[in-house]
Amino acid sequence: MNKIILLFLVCIPSVFLSSCVETKYLEKLGLITAFGYDQAEDDKITGTLVLYQFNPAMEDVEKVLSTTSNTSKGIKLSQNLESDHKLVSGQLRIVVYGRELAAKGISHLVDTLERDSAIGNMVYLSIADTTAEEILRYQTDEKPSNRGTYLYNLVRQNVEAEMIVSPTLQEFITDYGSVGKDPILPLLTASNGKVGIDGFALFTRDKFIKEIKKDKIFFIRSLMEEYNAGSVEVELPLEKFKPYLSSLSAAPLNDKVYFMIDSIKSSHKIQTEKKERASFKVELNIESRILEMNEELNLTKPKALQLVEDEVEKYIEKNIKDTLLMLQEEGTDPIGFGMEYRSVRGHENLTRKEWDKLYKEAVFDVKVNNKIIRTGVID
Repeated sequence: MNKIILLFLVCIPSVFLSSCVETKYLEKLGLITAFGYDQAEDDKITGTLVLYQFNPAMEDVEKVLSTTSNTSKGIKLSQNLESDHKLVSGQLRIVVYGRELAAKGISHLVDTLERDSAIGNMVYLSIADTTAEEILRYQTDEKPSNRGTYLYNLVRQNVEAEMIVSPTLQEFITDYGSVGKDPILPLLTASNGKVGIDGFALFTRDKFIKEIKKDKIFFIRSLMEEYNAGSVEVELPLEKFKPYLSSLSAAPLNDKVYFMIDSIKSSHKIQTEKKERASFKVELNIESRILEMNEELNLTKPKALQLVEDEVEKYIEKNIKDTLLMLQEEGTDPIGFGMEYRSVRGHENLTRKEWDKLYKEAVFDVKVNNKIIRTGVID
C-alpha cells in the first residue's frame, strides 16, 4: 500500500510539470542560423536573417528576410509577421555586423544576444566589409544548403587551422568588458562567387576603427595564443642567399625570395614592471619547418640553414614591432598589454582613461627566437 502511495506522489507532479512545457513542432519553426545588422536611415537598424525551414514532404527550405526597425527585438517582431513559421534563435550560428554600423558601436546589439537565453555564448561574431545583408544574400558558386551554416563552418575551420583568433560572443564580451584589452573580429568579403575572410576588424571598445589584411594576423595572434601548427609566408632579400642558389636553378626573376613556413609551434612571454611609463619585454619562441620556397637553395649546408633561421627571425621580429606601433597609434590593444600591466599594479585600480594614456607612451622590446627543425619536401 505504501509503495502505491509513493508511486502516486511521484507521478502526479510529473504530469503537471509536463503540461507546463511548450511543445514545439519542427515543421512549424523557422530556425535562424545567421543574423545580420546594418545601419539604416534615421538611426534605424536593418536586420537580415537566414531562416531554415524543415519540411518532410519536400527539400528543406532556406529563406532570407530583411526588415528595418529601431531595435533588434523590433526587427524580429516584424520578421515574424513576414513568415509562416515561428522564428526561433536556438540554432543561431553566426552574426554579421555591417561596416558602417560597426564603426558606430555594437555593444547594445551584442548585449541583446547575451540576454537571449536561447542563444549560446559560442556564437561567432563577424564584420562585413560592406553590409551584412550583402554577405547573407550573396549567391556563391558552391550554393550551400544553408548560408548561416556555411559562414559558421568558414570561420570555424579557420579557427581550428590557427589562421584566426576565435571570435565567439563570449570572447567579445570578455574583451570588451576588460580594461586593457580590445576585441578583434574577422572581416568577411563577398566577391568572385565566394564569401571569405579577407582581413580583420580592430576595435577600440565596441567601435570598429581599422582593418588589417589577413597576412598580418600572424604577428598579432602569435602574441595572443600559442601556435601548434601555424604557418606564415616570409619575404626576404635574395642578395644574402645568392651563394646558396642551386647551380641548376634558372636566373632569379626578382630580388626577393619567398619562404612558406609551416608546422609552427610557438610560445610567447610578455613581461612588464610597475613604472610610470609602461614598458614591455616581448619574447616569441618558434619552431617550424620550411614547406616551400620560390628559389632553389642548397639548404644541406649548415650555414645556409642558419642564415634562413636568422633572416626569418629578423623578418618576424620587425613585423611584430611594426604591428605593435600601428596598434599603439590606432589606440587599440587586442593583445592585452593593459591586462599585463594591471597584473603588476596589485590592488591599484586602472581606469580605461589611464590605460589609454599609458598605452600611447608605452615602449616595446621585441625578441624572436626561431629554430627550423625540418625543411619539408625540399630536401
